[in-house]
Amino acid sequence: TNSLPFNDNNAFPEDEKGNLWIGTNGGGLVYYDRKNNKFTQYRNDPSNSNSLSNNVVVSLFIDHQKILWIGTYYGGLNSFDGKNFKHYRHKPSDTRSLGDDNVWEILEDSDHNLWIGTLRGGVDVYNREKEQFFHYRSGEVNSIHTNYVASLMEDRDGNMFVGTGYGLEVLEKQSGRFVHYLNDVKN
Repeated sequence: TNSLPFNDNNAFPEDEKGNLWIGTNGGGLVYYDRKNNKFTQYRNDPSNSNSLSNNVVVSLFIDHQKILWIGTYYGGLNSFDGKNFKHYRHKPSDTRSLGDDNVWEILEDSDHNLWIGTLRGGVDVYNREKEQFFHYRSGEVNSIHTNYVASLMEDRDGNMFVGTGYGLEVLEKQSGRFVHYLNDVKN
């Protein structure tokens, strides 16, 4: 098709070919081939376990291996290798599963760790070799203040900035400790 198949769009990273991946708010995942002016749509198919897990795509990230990571609303995290979608979901019985099925932000740091910001589960760091998630959650020692994580950014020194619903959290690379920045109405 030569027309954008869905109008409500949330995220759109550019791949190494200069083409766009577009995450939509209900229309699944769309790939835009600029050279051929062609859109390809990927949607959830309940009868196909290799399809996209949910049609509400909130966040997208292309990692150093050219794997597309897809954050969904109530569909968890997906990875896409160009052929199949792999699903990562929250499992209450598995403490090393994804912290929440609502993935708001995805970032790969300079050490190739994959960071996942969630709506209600804090921030997770994905260990690719073990296929496990390590969690930073509200109420834990050396962690974040709230479980709503809307943004992630790494600075040039390798410190991880975590934008939350209750302040800015910075995980210092050298110390491994969080520094918390909160609003003070008196200051």
